Amino acid sequence: MVWAKRLTLTLLVVVLLVAAALYILVGQRTPLPPAPPHSRAQPSLAALPRITVCWIETAKVFSSTASALLVRHPAGDLLIDAGNSSHFSDEIQAYPFGTRLWMRALSGSLAPMRPLSEHLRKTGADLARLRWFIPTHAHADHVGGLMDLPPIPVLASQEEIRLVARGREQVIFEVVPAHARLLEGQMTPISFKQTPYEIFDESADLFGDGSIVIVRLPGHTPGSIGIFVNLSPTLRLFHVGDAVHDTRGYRERVDRPRIMRRTDSDPALARQTAARLHQLHELVPSLHILVTHGRDSWEEFFGSTKPRCLGPE
Repeated sequence: MVWAKRLTLTLLVVVLLVAAALYILVGQRTPLPPAPPHSRAQPSLAALPRITVCWIETAKVFSSTASALLVRHPAGDLLIDAGNSSHFSDEIQAYPFGTRLWMRALSGSLAPMRPLSEHLRKTGADLARLRWFIPTHAHADHVGGLMDLPPIPVLASQEEIRLVARGREQVIFEVVPAHARLLEGQMTPISFKQTPYEIFDESADLFGDGSIVIVRLPGHTPGSIGIFVNLSPTLRLFHVGDAVHDTRGYRERVDRPRIMRRTDSDPALARQTAARLHQLHELVPSLHILVTHGRDSWEEFFGSTKPRCLGPE
């Protein structure tokens, strides 16, 4: 029948248009120009303390994860990132309707069913030993889980501390107001020094023993950071937060998907940072780059089955 053929043709056109839109928004990735040449400051890794790292996954959707990294160190444990709060939907009520829809569709898809404290206890973590919380940046799906923990001192770059302070004064996309209020009084600026590390001109050696070294990765937010965790001279990871969207970002030197670009505070600077991570990967291929939401990067380091804690070889 004629009407049936027209309906079939219309549905086919709709499917093709939706597929094209998804490709443009999600699948299409723009190549980035290479980072300027930079010499490498090879770190000294001969006398590292014995530390352990644990993958704390609070939610997953397909190839995406919301995860925290627990580092057990002789001088006290630290938590890198925290995933979303278990009260995510309530906490974003301060935003306009359209922004709430956006946040629910993206960050909200990785909201946890149980609070972060329960996930930590399942690994045998002692919350009383948590010395610091270090967010790679202040977005909801990186600091929200802190809402479900007892107070912990927070280390962040001075730029990110200023961003959080702005989030207390006005409603901004980068920092959920409830999180900004929680962080008030808990944040201490990271003391960066003009000490080159790998291909970065500044660094902060957290314990002074080479095990945990922090560098700046600006662009996604003004004060985004990356954290090197050195378990041994041959077992090293670099937690880069959202400096790249996924492993393709640093392996293939491509921009994040179009739909995600609005999450960058400074898109041009974010692209430069992503290109620099590609450069680091080329220079030090044995270094494992850990991408916050790229579940494959976690599985490559920790394996796909439990237990998900690793120590030096």
